[in-house]
Amino acid sequence: MTDEKEVEQLKEDLKLVTKTAEVLANKLEKISLRCEKLFAAMEGVKIPQPVPKEVVKIKPKPTPTPSPSPSVQVTGSGGSAKAGRLLDSFLSQVQTMTKGSEIAKSLSSLRDQVMQSAEVGFHPAFHEMGRYANQIKNIREISSVEKEQLIEKIYDWKTRLTG
Repeated sequence: MTDEKEVEQLKEDLKLVTKTAEVLANKLEKISLRCEKLFAAMEGVKIPQPVPKEVVKIKPKPTPTPSPSPSVQVTGSGGSAKAGRLLDSFLSQVQTMTKGSEIAKSLSSLRDQVMQSAEVGFHPAFHEMGRYANQIKNIREISSVEKEQLIEKIYDWKTRLTG
């Protein structure tokens, strides 16, 4: 991989990580509020509704020009590393997709590619991917909430398949 391509890939990875951090921060806030309500209900204490916080977007620092490296190594074992790369690639694609049928088709294709990768074998996540693709294929436009849920599912599948 040339240095320019590597820099571009790193930028794309940084965008993906930043978006993921935003999704996870939002999810953590929801869970935290739900826990507070449940604990308060158990104690009979009412908690006032919090004022929604403004989402703070982190601006990435400029990427320094990398020094030439003899080779780039990917950690992980063959099939699971390939499965992780395929799922990461799909995450990037999902960011620009809006039609349910388009996402469902890509998700089915992704599932087939991951299933064919060596050392992964059969996994229940494959069934979940197919079921989710069938659920969203008739949705005209995917909402931001549905897209956020899909991103969470992809991270869950990646963790389970590569972990």
